[in-house]
Amino acid sequence: MRKIFAIAVLGAMLLGASAAQADTFVWKDVKNDFTMSFPDVWRIQTEDAGYTRLRIAGPLAEDRATCRMQVRRDGRLQIYPKRLMGEAVMEKFDHEYWDKTVAEFRDAKINNYYAPASLGQGDATAVQFSYNDGKGDDKAHMQAIAISSIYGDTRYTVTCASKAAQWDRYSDLFLSIADSVELDSKYHPFATGYYRNFLLDPKLVLPRSKPGADSPYIPLTWQDRFVYNK
Repeated sequence: MRKIFAIAVLGAMLLGASAAQADTFVWKDVKNDFTMSFPDVWRIQTEDAGYTRLRIAGPLAEDRATCRMQVRRDGRLQIYPKRLMGEAVMEKFDHEYWDKTVAEFRDAKINNYYAPASLGQGDATAVQFSYNDGKGDDKAHMQAIAISSIYGDTRYTVTCASKAAQWDRYSDLFLSIADSVELDSKYHPFATGYYRNFLLDPKLVLPRSKPGADSPYIPLTWQDRFVYNK
């Protein structure tokens, strides 16, 4: 999925030179440790759920193009080292997880499942799915992508959707918005952290007699010092 995102973003840059000149708005959420970028012609909407930290909508209301970032605490994988997070996330965010997640949308149907994937620095899985939005004359068939990642003790989920008839217009942009997510670093770049090689510390040399004893202090011979500093 990571390669799919990279190829999609590159394709958007090559095929839409004018898009590269568009201004970009960068959203920074200090409380939840992430940034997310999107075209400045998109508007920020009010939160639609308790976990939604950012919801944006495209300039053409009739296309119903939206993206949202949801953030919630999830401490299930804090015991895993970073090198095992990919497999752990794939186990947690499997088909069953996504069936439950997209169930909030009417008549949701998962068309593709991607694992492994990525969201910022976090390991993830992703789905492409369809659903119906609205009722009666306002009803529209929708296409969407969703990506979920656990990074540190936090779950991040990006969902982007538009009318199915306009999907080709927005799919590359949705992938670039998801690819713009940056998560504040929570893992040390080295497996052992800032490891100090204590074996190179100066050796501790103790007196030959206990402090306060009647016997005089006997200095170490060069042989003793050689043994201490091997």
